[in-house]
Amino acid sequence: MVTSFQVERKAKAPKLIHIYSTITNLMEREEKCIENVRISENEVRDILEQRTQEELTTELDVSIYDTARNDTAKKRREEIERKKRDEEARREEMELDYLAPFLARIGDPGQMTSEIAHQLRDDCLDDLKQRLIDMANLIQGRFEKETQQLQWKQNWYQQNQTTMTKEEEEEYVSYCSEAMFRIHILEERLIRHKELAPQKYVALESRLRSDNRLAEFLN
Repeated sequence: MVTSFQVERKAKAPKLIHIYSTITNLMEREEKCIENVRISENEVRDILEQRTQEELTTELDVSIYDTARNDTAKKRREEIERKKRDEEARREEMELDYLAPFLARIGDPGQMTSEIAHQLRDDCLDDLKQRLIDMANLIQGRFEKETQQLQWKQNWYQQNQTTMTKEEEEEYVSYCSEAMFRIHILEERLIRHKELAPQKYVALESRLRSDNRLAEFLN
C-alpha cells in the first residue's frame, strides 16, 4: 500500500502516473545506493587485506655486514611465517573438525561404524536445516514487524492528517521512507536466504559424503 499527501491541500492532486514515476525513481536510486555501499565495503576489505599482506611481507634492507640486525630480521621473519602457518593450520583444523560437536554428543567413539556414520550425517544435516529455518524465521519476523509498524503509521496518518503540523508531516514522510528502505532490505535478505539455503544443504551433504571418516559408510 502506498499513501501520498500534499502539504498544500489546495494544490492540484498529482496524477497517479507521476506518483508511480517518482516511486520508481526512488527505488532505482535506493538500489544504486545499496550497490555503492557494497562496492565501498569491498574496497575497504581489499585495502585491509592489502595492508595485512604488506605488514607480513615488509622487509628492511640491512647491510650484509650487520650480523646482529640480519639475525634479528631473520628471526622476526621466521616468527611471522610461523604464526601464519599456525593460523592456517588452526583454520584447516576447525574446518576439518566440524564433526567434533556431534562426535562429542555420542561420546567420541574410538571406531567408526555404519550406524554412527549415518547418525552423524543426519545430526549434521538436521542441525544445518534447523539453523537455516531459524534464520529464515528471524528475517521473516523482522520483515513482518516492520511492515505492521508501517501500516499502523499509515493508518495513524489517515486519521490525523487534517490536524498535523508541517513538522509532523515531515517526520511522517521521513519515517515512511526509512521504514520502506528497511522492509526492502529485509525482503532482499529473505529472498537471498531462501535461494542459498538448498545450496548450503546440498554442499554439506556432499562434504559429509567425502569426509574420510564417513565416506566408507555413506557411499
